[in-house]
Amino acid sequence: MKAKEFAAFTAPAVVLMGGLLIVPLVTTVVWSFQNVPVGQPGVFNGLDNYVEIFSDERFGRVAAFTVGYTLVVTAAKLVLGYAIALLLARVRRGRMVILGLLMASYVVPTVIGALNFSWLFNDVFGGVVNQLLAVVGVHVDWLTETGPARTLIGLHALWHETPFVILVLLAGLQTLPEEPLEAAQLDGANWWQRQRYMILPLLAPLISFVTLISIMDSLKVFDSIRIITPAASTVGTESLMAFVYQVALAESYRLGVASAVNVVTIVITLLLLIPFLRQTWKGARAA
Repeated sequence: MKAKEFAAFTAPAVVLMGGLLIVPLVTTVVWSFQNVPVGQPGVFNGLDNYVEIFSDERFGRVAAFTVGYTLVVTAAKLVLGYAIALLLARVRRGRMVILGLLMASYVVPTVIGALNFSWLFNDVFGGVVNQLLAVVGVHVDWLTETGPARTLIGLHALWHETPFVILVLLAGLQTLPEEPLEAAQLDGANWWQRQRYMILPLLAPLISFVTLISIMDSLKVFDSIRIITPAASTVGTESLMAFVYQVALAESYRLGVASAVNVVTIVITLLLLIPFLRQTWKGARAA
């Protein structure tokens, strides 16, 4: 393919990527060093926005919750997704039916899924889970208490996003060579040893991939929090993206401060992704 033809084919994608990714990113970084009232040009104020957010106790709570939520949910999705993938790999009949049922929660839009999921724990809409807990004398206020509300947000993430992990890891399990695993079993390797020294290393690229996706999804969690716990700032479930929304569009309309929070979020994301990006890069170079 000639250079002109290559440029002609790639130009639309490059323009689209620049318009949707690069320009907003540069604008966000510039605004993070400015005071930007809505509808007015920004005025340079140096590091004032960063000083403000790092001295704000609310931002500290939001960042801590978001990072903690990301680590816990990502670990839970990997463990649960891998366990279910192992079980499905042993199923001979009806595997696709079971997988299709599991994927139903993943294809449902987040807002609709979060709304329906919250109804299971909301007494106003029946609260099926609460009714079952009441049978054994347990009452939990899922929507207004910090611990239960955070648990509910995490449970929704597992319900909504774990099927993707299951699908990817199940596909990886089905492509593993059978001969080395059978030979290891004949040599006396137990189930855990086969998992630890053979299967998990072979699935390492896929595990890194789903971990990357999970970290990015968790750090930008917003829709489910807005639906399940609208008063997130008082309940203790406010994420970084929910905080950005409040600062930029709901409370003070301060786009400069919101942009600074976005930049910090990008930095946190990169810090959490570095180990997995390095592993992916090493795998690509080895290949």
